[in-house]
Amino acid sequence: MAKKVLVTDHVFGGLEIERTTLEPLGAEVVLSDTTDEASLVEQAAGADALMVCFAQLTAPILEAAAGNGCRIVSRYGIGIDNIDIAKATELGMQVTNVPDYCLDEVADHAMATMLALAREVVTGSNVVRDGGWSIPHGTVHRIRGRRLALLGVGRIGRRVVERALPFGLDVVGYDPFLEDEVPGLTQVDSPAEAVREADFVSLHAPLTEDTHHIVGTELIEAMEKAPIVVNTSRGPLVDAEAALAGLESGKLGGVALDVTEPEPLPDGHKLRTHPRAIVTPHMAFYSVEAEADLQARAADEVARSFKGEGPRSPVNTPA
Repeated sequence: MAKKVLVTDHVFGGLEIERTTLEPLGAEVVLSDTTDEASLVEQAAGADALMVCFAQLTAPILEAAAGNGCRIVSRYGIGIDNIDIAKATELGMQVTNVPDYCLDEVADHAMATMLALAREVVTGSNVVRDGGWSIPHGTVHRIRGRRLALLGVGRIGRRVVERALPFGLDVVGYDPFLEDEVPGLTQVDSPAEAVREADFVSLHAPLTEDTHHIVGTELIEAMEKAPIVVNTSRGPLVDAEAALAGLESGKLGGVALDVTEPEPLPDGHKLRTHPRAIVTPHMAFYSVEAEADLQARAADEVARSFKGEGPRSPVNTPA
């Protein structure tokens, strides 16, 4: 009897990479047509492996899969906050991720959207599209000599540092887990210290209880220079309503959000059309090459599990 690999959701062009990897092992790759909990519980009850992108894998879903002997949950991506890791561990299920597949893409996207806002690229383009030919006087400032604050200096944050330095930016960073020196980065002791005199703020932290809404009313009030805030990490790091209020009060000079809370932003949300906001559809991870790498590596973790081999990128230590 063929093993069943349940793909709860994905954002790819197709699942041929997964099928090419797993079908030779006698596995059938099945895509769920919904991500609601009740449906996933029903489908997981017959699954031998779970592959998940953005769907919430709650305790009931994991319990249903474990009841069928499922021992592997492969996450398409880096963050694992949509998986109940404690429950998976308790059930003896190995959770894996792909921690380093799109590092350059996300760093490039963070810099691209930051520079687009700083240089008023979208504003200028829209002026021309609308038949005009005028410069946005008074809002474009020289990049060199300005300050970029990073909240989180992991794999992606380090790549942002590498990209920012040639622009002549002064880069400071806050990361309580950073133990080594990063060339060109000045470490500071708190988020408030990082953002106080920043012209740009870029988020590269995981979503935890401590980082939830790290950019909210309190931190925005600590910003003295109306910076541009960039989020390519996790949507809930930024309180969207506080960010909108900051834009309208002038406490923020702009926001570039590739991830939002909620996601997608509701139709009619003011951030969708605000002149000082760039919102992209959770695409910072994407390139043709990165997507193929992600699918192949996530599928390989399932293949290794079926073959009795250890994971390449374990998240937990199953009971």
